[in-house]
Amino acid sequence: LGSSNGICLPLKSKNFEVALRESVVEIIRKTSADLPQDVVKAIQENSKHEAEQSRGRYAMDIIQKNIGLAKLKSQPLCQDTGSILFFIHYPSKVDQTVIEKVVKTAVKAATKKGFLRQNSVDSITGKNSGDNVGPGTPTFHFHPWKKDSFDIRLILKGGGCENVGAQYSLPDGRVGAGRDLEGVKKC
Repeated sequence: LGSSNGICLPLKSKNFEVALRESVVEIIRKTSADLPQDVVKAIQENSKHEAEQSRGRYAMDIIQKNIGLAKLKSQPLCQDTGSILFFIHYPSKVDQTVIEKVVKTAVKAATKKGFLRQNSVDSITGKNSGDNVGPGTPTFHFHPWKKDSFDIRLILKGGGCENVGAQYSLPDGRVGAGRDLEGVKKC
């Protein structure tokens, strides 16, 4: 179970769900707190191109310290761990609803441990679940296959990664948009 390799879990075992949950919690921890080495290396190399005592060098130094602390403490690298997207290849003989239930339990556990920020807000009610599980979250992309192993990949998409346009929070007095369908249309 992981970002590139699967693990064979005894599918009939009583411990199957426990092993799956623990593995998903670890995937969440690593994804949230540990950058890939090529990214860390690129940041280190590019930091050297910033002038000493410049704001750029200062910012790069802060980023590098944050990377180290996040990994050391298993805390999120970013203040916005964002949308949680799972891509799950799984043995076709396993019930997909069981996987979804176990993964949601893992998300709740990872949030409680501080590996994820409490980001899940119901788009209709505006209430934060506090555990990152709610309508439409996390997002699942299930792909059954004939192998007896799982391949689970995770993307945490913070709001800034796609912030290339305008964002609105309803209600929005600037455009006269209420917290309803008409408000969405106005935005």
